Amino acid sequence: MDAVTPAVLRRSPDDGSASFAPYGTHVPSLDTYDYVEEEWIATGEEDGHPYATTVLVRRPRDWARFSGTVIAEPLHVHGIAPIWIYSGPYIVRSGHAWVEITAQKTTLDLHVKASNPQRYESLHIEGPDSADFDMNLNLLDRETSKAFFTELRRRNRAASTILAQVGAALRSPEGPFAGAEPAQVLLAGHSQTGSVTTYFIEDAHDVQRLADGSPVYDGFFPSGFPLAAFHDVDVPVVQVMSDGDVSVPDFSFFPGYEGRQYRRDDSDEPGDRFRLYELAGIPHMGTRHAPYNDMALWKATFPVGDFTFGPKMNSLPHFELFSMGLHHLVEWVANGTVPPRADRLEVGPDGYFALDEHGNTRGGVRSAQLDVPHSTYRPNPTNPDGTPSFLTIGSEESFEEPKLRELYQDSTDYLERFDRRLAELIDAGWLLAEDADDLRREARQVEIS
Repeated sequence: MDAVTPAVLRRSPDDGSASFAPYGTHVPSLDTYDYVEEEWIATGEEDGHPYATTVLVRRPRDWARFSGTVIAEPLHVHGIAPIWIYSGPYIVRSGHAWVEITAQKTTLDLHVKASNPQRYESLHIEGPDSADFDMNLNLLDRETSKAFFTELRRRNRAASTILAQVGAALRSPEGPFAGAEPAQVLLAGHSQTGSVTTYFIEDAHDVQRLADGSPVYDGFFPSGFPLAAFHDVDVPVVQVMSDGDVSVPDFSFFPGYEGRQYRRDDSDEPGDRFRLYELAGIPHMGTRHAPYNDMALWKATFPVGDFTFGPKMNSLPHFELFSMGLHHLVEWVANGTVPPRADRLEVGPDGYFALDEHGNTRGGVRSAQLDVPHSTYRPNPTNPDGTPSFLTIGSEESFEEPKLRELYQDSTDYLERFDRRLAELIDAGWLLAEDADDLRREARQVEIS
């Protein structure tokens, strides 16, 4: 075990130019929730090489509103912050702080520095030149996908050390939280940042510790990047996998997934507190809310491939279920509140997930739209043979009117059953009550005569 030397954090100079903010993180409005945003510069050494990178902090303006929880997220290789995009509303209404750490050289070079070369001229992380890295990821070609993530990990080997040093510095009375010491600091990531979080757990959590031997991060939320199962991590881990992440039995992003090796039993043992939440019908990326519910956006993103998108984007509550899972981690770490255990997604004899009579996935973490359905929800575009492709968005197809009339007497009957199921899910801990109103509003638009 090595005692982590905390990074040095200093406020960015106010030179009149705009600081980099991850793409897509302009909502929710920080002003609406009276939050402030501060950019800090982190400096330190990784394996003898100096680095300087950005740390973006969003926190309540009034320290009295700060919950004591800091949710740290590495900046994604595409310059986005999925955890904030999905769970920003939960974070700000709960009084949590969110910290984006630019721990990857590729991300620093291609997004942060490129956004304002003069402002960020002095920033650097040791590693291969990012200019020659091909950022085009073809998820339709398995070997290309595996090579992409293998190379990305090689180029960004400094990330775990930077995350450890910045995580330690966040606890300093002289850093961004000088106004109120954090009670717990968590590390969360999804998709490519889920991989960064996973690598930190595997490579750094046990060996890079605070001076007193305690962990740098008090809990982990790795999502959307399935590798080998986690075992014997001495802080709580809540792992979230969308149906679309793991719908193909023998392929995900990276070598080591085959056979869904990430799966394991839940545990409440002190040295192995773990929950796995597999989200039925949910795609890798949430497409319920604008602008991500625009079919044209995704057809432009995935212009090639012999697959069917479907008539409309999947509108299951992706963001809302991620917030539920993150909330359970926060409560487990902060208050010792043991989270519920979920069934696993049911696997059919062909290795793909089993479907019900409506074409929807069985098992897993449920949503009211699946249990009181008006549509078939697909977590991935469909191949010509009917199997799911490995792409990151899903679709839905509304039932025809005759089928709706077979299932429900009328709109009132549908609403009563939907509301009853929604209440059951909230009571069982599978949806936060604050996220239910939008689902109720949508249900009232279903017309059955």
